[in-house]
Amino acid sequence: MAETKTISREGQTRNVEIIGRPGSVFEFFVKQGSNYYNFNTTTFTSTVSELKNQTIPNSGKYNVDVVIPEVTSNTQYDFFIRPGVNTKLSVEMTNDLKIGTLYQKGKPKVTVTTTDDTTLNIASSLTGGTAVNPKEVISQRGAITEASGNLVYVHSLPTWNQQTGGAWTNARAVTQTIAHGRGDTWILRDGTNITTGLSVTGKNIVDEITVSAVSGNKITLSAKQKLRRGQKLKFTPSQWEFSDVRSKAATSGVTSVDFSQQVVVKEVGTADLTVELDIDDYIDIKPNAFPVNVNCPVGTTIEIDCALECTNFLGRLGDLDANTKTFKVHSVPTHTTSSAAIRLAQIGVVGTLSKAADEAFGSAGVSTIEYTPNAQMEPGDTDVFYYKTVDAQSSPQTSSLTQGKVTVTIV
Repeated sequence: MAETKTISREGQTRNVEIIGRPGSVFEFFVKQGSNYYNFNTTTFTSTVSELKNQTIPNSGKYNVDVVIPEVTSNTQYDFFIRPGVNTKLSVEMTNDLKIGTLYQKGKPKVTVTTTDDTTLNIASSLTGGTAVNPKEVISQRGAITEASGNLVYVHSLPTWNQQTGGAWTNARAVTQTIAHGRGDTWILRDGTNITTGLSVTGKNIVDEITVSAVSGNKITLSAKQKLRRGQKLKFTPSQWEFSDVRSKAATSGVTSVDFSQQVVVKEVGTADLTVELDIDDYIDIKPNAFPVNVNCPVGTTIEIDCALECTNFLGRLGDLDANTKTFKVHSVPTHTTSSAAIRLAQIGVVGTLSKAADEAFGSAGVSTIEYTPNAQMEPGDTDVFYYKTVDAQSSPQTSSLTQGKVTVTIV
């Protein structure tokens, strides 16, 4: 029996193991406040109930199960042994015969919310979703608009990774193996994605333990633990764990983007938790200039249609912005981005465009431009240029200049 341990509110059966000299006699009882655990009814009542004249078997290990009920508030259980005459037990106990305490958390909840740091307006249905049970699903859907009525564009969709949490804070669950260590300092085989404040659970973890410091593969725990080499530990935010987190948006370049997200609870934690998505990294008022990847035969001028040949935020071909945009050259190919110029160490070995820098491809909505490779380019060479877009609303917005990358591969 560990000295102290903290578990969640769910009901469960706890096995208590008492080690001692075979034949040793003792009495065992469990209290919750002033109530005693009844081993026959597996409930806590005000009637005194104890296991009398219990004997350590020949194996030297005595085991008994205690059924812990589900609770809605913080609860404490105390475990006691009253040794008999000439009894030898390998169990530490306090002066009042207590061998351990089990703390059970009440009814913590997880709250899923969507935030922004700019001028976006987020529907209340995308904030404040809660769950308190394992396998519970938090589904949210609502509109994202802009305070001044500007068009709203989706540049990419948030994605989730269990090891990092992806776009969502407090959504990671990292399992790692102990290499060596002792006390409160342990070396893991890999310390990637482990941060201070995460809860630590696993066999032999006693009490509610967190990570107090991380340095590479070395972690410092909030209290000393008796762990073993090769043992696996799980690192989570307040012991919460999720089996799925995802998001969806179908439109872009509209005054109101329909956005949804879903979070599925795998394990309930021991404290209230907020999982937050900052939408600013994915949605704003700038139109899109999605990336383009095309092949160009040696010595052949090709026509590139950026609206049709780009890869949109859903991972499919085609520009998804709903409104009309003007396509412009942002930057022409240069020797620093041309693999042929680098290969030959000649500045001039770059492709050329049919439009100059900052020149429009044509009238609004025209998204085609011609590219001609340099005569010295060979199959396998790559060339890069950038385009930008400007939307057609009353206060035109220009795409981010880090978007619009066009990569041409010579074939």
